Amino acid sequence: MTGFRPTIAELRAAVDAELSQWLEDRELRLSHSGPLLKEMSRLLAAGGKRLRPSFCYWGYRAATAPHSPHIMRAAASLELLHTFAIVHDDIMDQSDERRGNPTVHALHGVNTALLVGDLALVLADDMFMASGFEPVALAYAFLAYSRMRQEVIVGQWLDLDAAFNKETTEERARLVARLKSGRYSVEEPLAIGARLAGASDELLRRLADFGAPLGEAFQLRDDLLGLFGDRAQTGKPIDSDIREGKHNLLYAKTRTALSGSECAFFEARWGGSELSEDEVECLRALVESSGARAATEALLQELVSRARSALEQIEVEDEVAKALEALLELSTARGV
Repeated sequence: MTGFRPTIAELRAAVDAELSQWLEDRELRLSHSGPLLKEMSRLLAAGGKRLRPSFCYWGYRAATAPHSPHIMRAAASLELLHTFAIVHDDIMDQSDERRGNPTVHALHGVNTALLVGDLALVLADDMFMASGFEPVALAYAFLAYSRMRQEVIVGQWLDLDAAFNKETTEERARLVARLKSGRYSVEEPLAIGARLAGASDELLRRLADFGAPLGEAFQLRDDLLGLFGDRAQTGKPIDSDIREGKHNLLYAKTRTALSGSECAFFEARWGGSELSEDEVECLRALVESSGARAATEALLQELVSRARSALEQIEVEDEVAKALEALLELSTARGV
């Protein structure tokens, strides 16, 4: 299959097939795992764009490397890493729904959910290291892989810390967005794939120039969808960010723009316990009327333009450029 030129859907299907086979093999080896592996399979079957494996795959192809089963397994491992992240994220956010289905802790309790997340992280490492690449290539790529894992955990902590600070600044909110999601969703997967192919420092720099703004734009789109999107599209209630008190860029921009009684109400009730539907709608309306929604959308589009300009500067085959452009659209599609 060296001539494999997958569409987004075909690559997603190939990643899913790789994950399914890997988890089936693990079930044979870990015969007493109870719900742990089954919950991983359930989460994966519930959907997802498979963005991280896709960026990893096309980062590899950007370095002129041909398709191989090795890159499919390495790329698929990033979805298991993502499974670890979302299981633990749902626990910390006390979210009962993910991708339109009950979260792991909602079904089995926090202790089991923690173990599901832990096992997903361990299996992601195992899958990556068993991908079949030469040790030198794995060691080179593991520098980015390890950095990505560290950053997403630190980003998650920064997100938790921000939740207790009503005066979260826009700069701080953007830092959280980059570390918690942006770098680990786009920039680092691109680097991992490219490093597996032995990419030059110049290509790695140009991919970073593309991935950094795109990763932040991806998180801003997620924030906008979390407040103004369609539940059928997001897979979770669109009031969850308000009820959980997410101190993201939308919150920071709104708080800065408001004054007087509106600001007092916004700070007091954002993330408040037992919010009424009317209060939720009022808080959402303040984000709109303050100009925070429009300003965040404008920043998102600026970041997309920067990413697109950076992509035009990368010398890659046409099929790679088209695939990365398609992933850019998928990552930041309007939807709100």
